[in-house]
Amino acid sequence: MATMMSVEMPIPRARTMAEFVLLSSITVVFLLFAVVAVHNLFNQEAIIASILWLGILALGIWSVVKSEGGFGSLTINMMGYFVGKPFVETAPCGEQPVEIRFGFQFFDRRFIQRRVSLDQVQSVKWNPGQATAMARRDMKDWSVSLWINPDDPGRWNERTRKLDSYIHIVGPARRKEETATLGLSFVDFLRSAGVPLVRGEGDSCFLRRGETTNP
Repeated sequence: MATMMSVEMPIPRARTMAEFVLLSSITVVFLLFAVVAVHNLFNQEAIIASILWLGILALGIWSVVKSEGGFGSLTINMMGYFVGKPFVETAPCGEQPVEIRFGFQFFDRRFIQRRVSLDQVQSVKWNPGQATAMARRDMKDWSVSLWINPDDPGRWNERTRKLDSYIHIVGPARRKEETATLGLSFVDFLRSAGVPLVRGEGDSCFLRRGETTNP
């Protein structure tokens, strides 16, 4: 039996180098304040304020690391945000793809950040952010989102009578026209992998065939 080759689609990078510099500068400032707090503790100065600052900093770091799945995953994801070439590819098994994989390439190495079974794909949609809603004009904050049914059957929602979903953002936030182009390309990619997506309500939502309402 012939094995199907993986199909790949490039994705625009979610972060720019300017944002990387800004985030690095903010991180340095936070670390400097942490060093000052530790110095104060050793010298018995501003003890309460220093303990509070170190506690807040530790809680923030712990939350980020936990949400990213550990220090290793956090490091890889940060690389993908700023220096890698993002992509999504099909992962075939035999003649048919069984999942898609989001990742990035850094020089000759490829890193996989998330795997999604094709059976879990629920819908693809793109919407504006709060800035556009408040300004009532395009503020370049439109983004493409992949809605995914979780594996855990306990996520069944009795109110909506369907599985709850979680969301994976595909690519950066940009103006509406650019986001729509990316969204349509991603829909075509999923269809080529075997996901039966059909147009939902409006021009910016595609549902798995059989779904009757937007998530």
